[in-house]
Amino acid sequence: MTQRSILIKDDEVAGELGFVLICSGYLVERGKVLLVHHKGFDKWVPPGGHLETEETFSAAAVREFKEETGLQVKALSAQPDIHQQDAMARPEPSPFYVDVEYDFPIPAIVQFYYVKRIDDGPIQAQLSEVKDVCWFSFAELDRLATFEQVRSLARHALRNYPISAERTSMHLENGLTV
Repeated sequence: MTQRSILIKDDEVAGELGFVLICSGYLVERGKVLLVHHKGFDKWVPPGGHLETEETFSAAAVREFKEETGLQVKALSAQPDIHQQDAMARPEPSPFYVDVEYDFPIPAIVQFYYVKRIDDGPIQAQLSEVKDVCWFSFAELDRLATFEQVRSLARHALRNYPISAERTSMHLENGLTV
């Protein structure tokens, strides 16, 4: 059997697989989540995009985050490590949410990761794909031009980000404290 690398951006291969593979990352700092204003969608979304040849979902999330925001990040696992790395296996970070989106010509399997910044570099929007990059609080998400899914996942990230010191301390939903 011949092995081949798969470039997911290739419509023929995506059609053969039956799915396009996409990932995104959610970065939370000081109670705010970082989103990009995507030119194609004309909405605020988390940095992300398609997998490239021989790339894992988490590696693609890290690469896309750097490309769209200029920030170096690391994907954080939403699950504990169960088995340590050995010669035959390397643990991959687990996404905090996965879905199949059917609003594309070919359905997309999308994985969403928490990410954390690993350097203090400046935010630099990749203006070929995004109009802007901005931080949003829990309250600001209500009137944000975005998809309902992004709003839900951003709220979840603000409440459940694995680094508790970065999470939002208050949310306005029913006046509850998180």
